[in-house]
Amino acid sequence: MLSTASRLLSAAARQRNSSGSITWCSVSSIRFMSQHTKQTVLVLGSSGALGSVVSKHLSSHMTVVGADVVEIPSSFTGDWELDGFITLPRDGDLTEMTLQLVRGVNHFLNGSSSSSSSSQSGLDAIVVASGGWSPDLKEDAQRQPTTEQLLEDNVIAYCSTIDDMRRKNLNPCLASGYVAQHFMNPFGLFVVIGATAALQPSPGMLGYGLSKAAAHYYVQTLGACTKQSLDSKSVRKVGTKARQGKHTDTLSVIGILPTTIDTDANRRAFPHGDYKDWVRPVDIATKIASWIDEPALRPHSGSLVKVRPAEQQQGASFELVR
Repeated sequence: MLSTASRLLSAAARQRNSSGSITWCSVSSIRFMSQHTKQTVLVLGSSGALGSVVSKHLSSHMTVVGADVVEIPSSFTGDWELDGFITLPRDGDLTEMTLQLVRGVNHFLNGSSSSSSSSQSGLDAIVVASGGWSPDLKEDAQRQPTTEQLLEDNVIAYCSTIDDMRRKNLNPCLASGYVAQHFMNPFGLFVVIGATAALQPSPGMLGYGLSKAAAHYYVQTLGACTKQSLDSKSVRKVGTKARQGKHTDTLSVIGILPTTIDTDANRRAFPHGDYKDWVRPVDIATKIASWIDEPALRPHSGSLVKVRPAEQQQGASFELVR
């Protein structure tokens, strides 16, 4: 059996030429691979504040396909553009989102041809940067609804907030996880943006905490289906049986758990926040790029990595919490 280092070298040696076909380079040229190869990355939430920064950062030397409910605003692009875009259903359920994402990825990689001989390579990374935040419905604890209609309105508001958070924060992870298992190249990277707040109880934002905690659970569960995790032997044995796709065994599944991300929307929502404790989107994008370019730098599959501003505001600090 090949050692981990040997398998990493084999994966690194595999690259696409300018026509999209697969070529192999000698071991001596592997260190220069990033200068000659454009990896393909799918970014969910590419039109958002974080996703657009990640997309722009990666587009400097990678092929980037965006996916979102709306196209990226022109104010976010400037002198760059996505190599492809997949429009996702705004209010669709998990099935609709997954179908649309699979169709879009398949079309981008293979076009309209059904011939496997003419198909291109797969994805090298997927970044799930989509999501949202919403607080719980605030009710007066000392006041009971005066009418049956008001009671039902409160129930609907309570449930809709939780459903909305699940749709925005969990469904994209599940949909893109399916894509990761069926369209990824060997030694691919699957990154989910979670939340530090969901590592503990989250009173006042139940829907948000539930959806982010579930996303963390999915990262750990999918990670246990790979050969790159540090789970117990019994868990890895079950994970092997549950594994889907051709290259899931070499997949790295990682959750990045920021504190509050420093975006315009968050500053508007929290005008009196302590901004020096917020994480800059570019610091998250830089770390993701390093993991794509250098697989040996990645933590084990199924990891949850907390990120916060580094001391003296120089970049960010990434800490393994699971």
